Parts: sequence; C-alpha cells; structure tokens
Amino acid sequence: MSLVSVAINIYKNQLTNKKKKQSQKQQNGYNSRLGWVFVSKDFTKETTKAVRTYGSLFNVSKDYTYFTPNTFYRNDLRRLSTLRWINAMSIDIDAKNDENTGMTLPDVQELITAAGLPMPSLIVQTPSKGFHVHWFLEQSKRASDKLNAHYSRIQTCIAEMLKGDINAIGPERLFRLPTDENTVFHSQERVSFDDLCEWFQLVQEQDQQDVHTYKKGFCKGYESLLQHPAVQKILEGVTKGQRDTACYTLALAYKAAGYDEKTAEAYLHNWNQKNTPQMCQIEVKRKVKSAYNGRFHAPSAKKIRELSGMLFSYVIWEEAKPRVERTYSHIEEWEGDVLAFIRAQGGQVSGAQRDLAEQITSSVDAEKKIPYATFKKVVARLEEQEILSKKVSGKGRGASTELTIIDEVKARRTQSEASKKEQDTGSKNNGLNSNTIKDTVVGGRALPLSAGYSLALPKETFLPVLLPTSSTRSKPAPIPGNVPSAFVSALSNRSFVDGRFIFRAWGKIQLAFQAFGITYHSIAATDDYLRLAVDAVGLTVEKKGSMIAGDFQGDECFLKYLFGTMKGLFANYRSDQITQFVEEIEGLGDIKLSHLGMQLEDELKAARVVDRELVKTKLAEIEREQSARQRRKHYHNYSAFDLNASLNQFKLFMKTDD
Repeated sequence: MSLVSVAINIYKNQLTNKKKKQSQKQQNGYNSRLGWVFVSKDFTKETTKAVRTYGSLFNVSKDYTYFTPNTFYRNDLRRLSTLRWINAMSIDIDAKNDENTGMTLPDVQELITAAGLPMPSLIVQTPSKGFHVHWFLEQSKRASDKLNAHYSRIQTCIAEMLKGDINAIGPERLFRLPTDENTVFHSQERVSFDDLCEWFQLVQEQDQQDVHTYKKGFCKGYESLLQHPAVQKILEGVTKGQRDTACYTLALAYKAAGYDEKTAEAYLHNWNQKNTPQMCQIEVKRKVKSAYNGRFHAPSAKKIRELSGMLFSYVIWEEAKPRVERTYSHIEEWEGDVLAFIRAQGGQVSGAQRDLAEQITSSVDAEKKIPYATFKKVVARLEEQEILSKKVSGKGRGASTELTIIDEVKARRTQSEASKKEQDTGSKNNGLNSNTIKDTVVGGRALPLSAGYSLALPKETFLPVLLPTSSTRSKPAPIPGNVPSAFVSALSNRSFVDGRFIFRAWGKIQLAFQAFGITYHSIAATDDYLRLAVDAVGLTVEKKGSMIAGDFQGDECFLKYLFGTMKGLFANYRSDQITQFVEEIEGLGDIKLSHLGMQLEDELKAARVVDRELVKTKLAEIEREQSARQRRKHYHNYSAFDLNASLNQFKLFMKTDD
C-alpha cells in the first residue's frame, strides 16, 4: 500500500493539495480543520519537520522515516496539548531485546482476533521485525484533554492484549512511514471510536471479574506486593524473551513498594544474575529509569500472571484526597459554591450566565473558577431539586438570567449531605485495579463552605438551625497553604486556629479587594495590601471580639464586619494614594508631567496591573492638571493682551486731550 493511499485515507481534508498563498488566507480566512503532520528521521532525537500539504508529505517521505497519524494545530510543537485531530488508533509491537522474538504477521492477527478487536486498517513491519498496527477511524475526533486521556487508556489496554509496548502510548507519538516494502497488511476496514470505547469497557468488566476469579492469588496493598509468591517466582529469574518485560514489571513493583530508583536498580542488577542468559547492565538501568520516570505507578497484574504462571490479582486502596489537593471538583462541591455565592448576594443574583460563572470560585482555592459548562449543569440540577428558580429575560447575548434560592432549608440540607458524603469518602476505600494510575482528580473532602453561614429563613419559619462556629469545633482543620502567613498570624495570635475559619476570613478579604478590581495574586504580593488585611483583622476584633478574650460574637458577625472593614480601609487607602499623587504632580514641570503620563499609559497596556483603577485615576488627574495649566497660560496671555491694549488706549486719549 503506497503512502499516497494511506495519507488520503487517514487525513482526508486535513491536508491540502497545495500550499495556500497569503492573499488566499486573508481572503478566505484560516481553515480550522487543517492540521500539521510531523515527520522525523530519528524519533529518539526529535529531528522533526511539519508539513500541511499532500505534496510536501510525499516529497519529504524520501528522506524521513517516521510520521504522526494524528495531526496538530501548531507546526513548531508536537505535544499532546497541541493535538487537533485524532485519526487512528496505533500500537507499537516491539521485537527488540529478545521481546516478541520470532513473532510473525499471523501471530499478530491471532492476537487481534483473540482480543476481540476489529480487523486493522494497516500493519507495517519494522526493521527489527516488530509491527506497527493501525486502526483508521471512520470519523476523525477533535482532540481534547478528556478524549486524549481516554485514547491513551484504550491504547494501553490494546498494547497489553497484543504484547505491545506499553511505553509507546499517546496520540501524539510517531510511527514508521508505510511503504510498498514494509506494508505487510492493509484493508478498507474502518472503526468508530465509540466501538473502541465499548470494547474497552467490556475488557474492564472482564478484568473486574478476573479479580474474583483469581481470589486465591489476591494481594492487598503495595507493601505485600514483593512478598507475593507470584512476584517471588519472577524474582527467581526468567528466561530469554521474558527478561525485558520482567525487569520493567519488577521495577514498577519496587517503585510501588516505596523503594527509590537507585535501590531498585541495585536489587535488579542482583536479580539479573539469576536470568538465563543475563541482560546487559545498561538495559537493566534503562528499564528502571523508564519505570520510575513513566506514567505507571504500579505493575500490571496481567503481566505478573503471564511471567509467573501463577494466580495473581490485586487492588490498591487509596485514601481520597482533600478537595484543596485536587485539580477538579465534584459537581456536588460546586453546588455548595453556587449556593454560597447566591446566598452572599442576598439569595438572588441576576446577569449573563457567563458573567455569573466568572464570579464563582472554589471554596478551597479562590483562583479556581467554576467552568461555564459545569455552572449550567449545577443550575439545572438545583432547579430540578426545586432549590433554585431560574428566570431568563431577553435573547442572545443580551439575555439576563435571574437565579433565586426558593427553598433555603432544602438548600442547606443538600449542602450538608454533600459535605457528609465527602467526609465519608475520606475514610472509605477508593478501589483501583492494578492497571490504574493514581489519579489526583478523584475522591476527596471539601472544606465545608457552608459552615457558619446564617440562614435567610422567612420570618414565619421557626426551624432551629444549629450551625458550627470556630468556637465550638473540637478538632481544628489544618490551615490552607494558600493563605499568607501574616494574615494567619493575625488570627492565630487571637486564638483563631481553625483552618476553615481562617480560610473563610481570607475569602472575605479577597472579596473586598475584588470589589475594587484587585486580583488574588496582587494581594499576597503587595506589602501594603497585606498590612491593610492585618489591620482589618485588628479593627474587627475590637468590635466583634476574639477567641482569646472570650467575647467572640460568632463567625458570621465577625466575617461580615471584616468584609466591610476591609472595603473601608482600602477605599481610604486608595483615596490617600490619589491625594498624595495630586500633591506630587503639582510640583512637576510640564515635560516631566507629560513623561509621567506616558509611563502610566504604558502601564495600562501591560497584561497585569496591580490596581488598574488607581492607574486610570492617576492618568485622569494628570490630564486635569495639564488642562488647568493650559487654562492658566491662556488666561495669563489674554490678561496681558488686555492690559497692553488698555495702556495704548489711555496714551491715545492723553494725546488727544493735549
């Protein structure tokens, strides 16, 4: 099968027949469907070149050996983050270092059939007698973080089933360019990505059944992994054809058990002496390095079964991570944040949905905003539960959405149940099978945002609501690491030591600054702002009491006063800054004043400005000063002109009298 046929079947309209001229791009615009194909002479040295036309691809194929079946939106960076289109599922079956020695095309086809996979579209044989197997997709899939991750999971599973290289994983990888000489199989078969997803799901279900099937060989925990009879059998040494896989698998076992890389390498060099024949020492070192620097945290149970010939399976339990340590939040956690935001605005908010979503941040990290898509899901869920009412007025971009909490008791119950569920998951097991990487986005507990909030209940409602305060908590929560130490000290010195309370207090400080357009980063990075925050704590303690003095009036009362105090302090601070600036510019000459104005204009053009509104105000004051000076000059010149004219008239009058 020629490269021409393969390229057309894979890329279709992602490549053009000839390069577009700049005038055509300007006239027709840039085509977002096109993609860049990377080719390389040696994938280990990353000597890559990007092409975007079929003509260029065919021309460079004479000098280049590898290509990317999937395409990218950048021509200077072949990375997962720059991927545009996924066109094929590709697997590398390596035959180096005595692995898969003697494997033939019928062997590969038999493995594919036994795995329940569809017939591939293309199989290319490599010079080392390995194989690159490709399944072309019926419809190209637009790359995304979620899709890329699932692609890699399916690719890993297929590689394991076909004895492929589980390190050659990722939709951005290079594969050997097909030629008439190295193409050993081709067909017109295509597969949908949904079919591959269904196949993967079936395999996963089977793996879950295997855990029960191999219960006799069950291993619980990484600590006992190396002592399991199946692993001990591999540690006795293996024969030719198993050494590479065994070395990599054992390296992962040592890694999972907590050994550092150097210790694991030393143990595996000793293990290598039991092999017949032994591996090269450099290969042992490479396998260990690959295991410790790779994406897998633990060995594959399936590989241990194959290498040992014994029953083996294991499930590793991992405690759920706190929300503050996770990249993503659960939708129940975002529900609490949305309710808290609306409650803080008096139980009702209105505006464009995107604008509302921009204002809602995570309760444990003010830098993380709720994704717009998640915001819409949360609102829909709360609306279905009859907790929120949603009214939309207008259409298109001018539409305004009004969200109102209509059942505060149910909202509180929903938030409490979500918090309780998060706390329960912290002590329960989060089961992962042996092929699963520890994921930082699952599990966890959130700091309850709702703790201490007062309920805006109707007057006729007399439900007793007992809310925890920082004074009633028996076990303080840890202090979040993103709160400045100076602010923490200001509270802890007054015996406010609970992490939840300190975090909420810092959130009020951030909201106060946000009202003036000051970002979170700027608060922590500006000494004056931190000093104001500490002063706000001191003034609030004077009015609302403290834990150490025993006159504390409650969380809500304290936090509400802190917010107002912070806003007042910053308003006065900004006013003082402007007053001082006006006094300074009055003493500047015209040239220096003009130069200062240009500096402020350049500052406004920068991406990050600490206090943009203050800079704008200063610039306006400079313009007022310049205008005032122009008026004074004009008045002075006009007055001088009038005085000279009057003197001349007086002289004429005197001459006339004479």
